[in-house]
Amino acid sequence: MGLIDFTTAFTGGPSFYTGSATSDLVPSVFPVAINGRPYLIDSRSGKFSRQLDQRVRDSQDTSTAPGESAINPQGLWRRGQNSWHLGAGQFYADDAAAQDYRFYKSKGISPWTKGQLSLLNGTKRALESANTNLFLVAVRSSGGTNYLYVADGNTLKYTTDPFASSPTWTSVTTGAPAGAITALGTNGVNVYIGYATHDIYYTTPGSASVSFFYPTGGSGTGKTYVGFDYAKGWGIASVDNALYVIGIQSGSHAVHYTHPDTTFRWVGAAGGPNAAYAAGYAGVKSIIYKMTLKADATGLDQPIAALELPLGEVVYSIHGYLGFIILGTDKGVRFCTTDSNNNLIAGPLIPTSGAVRDFVADDKYVWFGWSNYDGISSGLGRMDLSTFTSTNAPAFATDLMYTSTADVASVTEFNEKRVFSISGVGVIVEDTANLVTSGTVEVGNYRWGIPDRKFAPRFDVRMQPLVGSVSVSVSADTGSYDSIGTHSDQGDTEHTFLASEEKLIEAAYKITLARQTATTGPVLNRWMVRAYAAPARSRLISVPVLIHNKLNVHGSDYFFDVEFERDFLEDLALNPKIITYQERGDVFTVIVEDVQWQAVDAPEMDWLWEGTATVIMRTITE
Repeated sequence: MGLIDFTTAFTGGPSFYTGSATSDLVPSVFPVAINGRPYLIDSRSGKFSRQLDQRVRDSQDTSTAPGESAINPQGLWRRGQNSWHLGAGQFYADDAAAQDYRFYKSKGISPWTKGQLSLLNGTKRALESANTNLFLVAVRSSGGTNYLYVADGNTLKYTTDPFASSPTWTSVTTGAPAGAITALGTNGVNVYIGYATHDIYYTTPGSASVSFFYPTGGSGTGKTYVGFDYAKGWGIASVDNALYVIGIQSGSHAVHYTHPDTTFRWVGAAGGPNAAYAAGYAGVKSIIYKMTLKADATGLDQPIAALELPLGEVVYSIHGYLGFIILGTDKGVRFCTTDSNNNLIAGPLIPTSGAVRDFVADDKYVWFGWSNYDGISSGLGRMDLSTFTSTNAPAFATDLMYTSTADVASVTEFNEKRVFSISGVGVIVEDTANLVTSGTVEVGNYRWGIPDRKFAPRFDVRMQPLVGSVSVSVSADTGSYDSIGTHSDQGDTEHTFLASEEKLIEAAYKITLARQTATTGPVLNRWMVRAYAAPARSRLISVPVLIHNKLNVHGSDYFFDVEFERDFLEDLALNPKIITYQERGDVFTVIVEDVQWQAVDAPEMDWLWEGTATVIMRTITE
């Protein structure tokens, strides 16, 4: 039952109190109550106190990133970066699995020079087209002239300068059939064209006409070839589920392998270190086949499965470069190496927002089509094959972009610049005369190694003498980005942004670089954010309570069972649980951590000591 009063002397009978959450006698009669039992304070003991626990604990830490176990209690916690060359794809930037020099994502930014971020070149449209079959190839004539070819509906076109302000495109129509172009490829000498239901044609660089390649007689009513590629010295194409090996300088042509599944479709082929590989799919199941060279070098052996992609991941393209095989799928990019049996070992998926349909490589970089990157732009992604974040996982980031969300159909390189086509838009080229107006990098989410709240009032940047502007935004606890400032004092090399003091658990930062002129923009070398721990803190409460058989309060006598009260309090420490502590009008949820008993006197001959029990409690933070 609940407590009514303590005015009846205890005579050894049943307890008149069984406990409750709070006591009605506080604060009218007694100053405090512990788990519903009221007590008088021993004010002379000097032990009645309340204090906050430490914000952080003193410790030593030899790591470069202070975390939950250690921090300099006198300073602000620091997080920052001074290079970004390991690329994108890291959402949490300071957890146990995080890697230095990586970030979350970017647009219009080049991270590939160690120790700096800078703006990428812009893009412009070199050919406008509403067609979707915009296949691209680049080839050089015997005279040394470079030609860029594009399939534009039914018409093959070329230019020698796609970067001009108004490029001149020449249509190759003489001898061409009346069919849509379904494939475009080159062996480095000729350009090969597949026309719907009209087999294969070819042209030489700069020629105004096309000629039959197969059949050489020019029947004009034939098959529809797709997936033209060149691997291990052999031209490879396909018709439905049939894989063809075609000649290079003549119309030689043969079915190399017919897949037993009539719904299987080949998407292309590529050369590896010791085999050619052909990729295809049926429904949502994709398989890459290996074809080793025959011992007498007269051809390719029959295909054998070398890799199966996860069910539901559909292959769209395959590319070979420097002995590696790279796959484009409807989910992204997979980088593959080979084992001793020429089977493929696929790396983790580099996720993209659209199907990857083509690749181009130069030096240590591989570019790939990245469709509808952010609901605004489509363009290119770039991988750095000199830098890997894990096995078969090259560093990557976005690259050139164009304002369209349509599919990137094809990718190539021309005069050491990137060129790509977007379905229904046209041919897009790198614009070396103009940097992007602005670019952004999202550096990832930081938690400072602890799950508790903190605030980050300062954000520092260091850059080369400023040209343009640097802006910073913060996202608190996965919310939207809010600006914390823009700095545009030209020539400055350092700046500190004053950020919000709003408490947060984690924060993500977005840095925006904006150009000054068409060809000049800022170069960022370092950023650093400084945070201060602001965890929910508990109180340590020390309460010395008098435990005597009889206490006089405001002229009235109150009686207690000393042994019961002492045991009751000690049990709260021995068997901890959340209880209620009342102190005048305040009510706290607490856990009893210790009880210190100090005996004073035993007025009766049974040596039942009266005294003071100092109860040490810790409040529970909400």
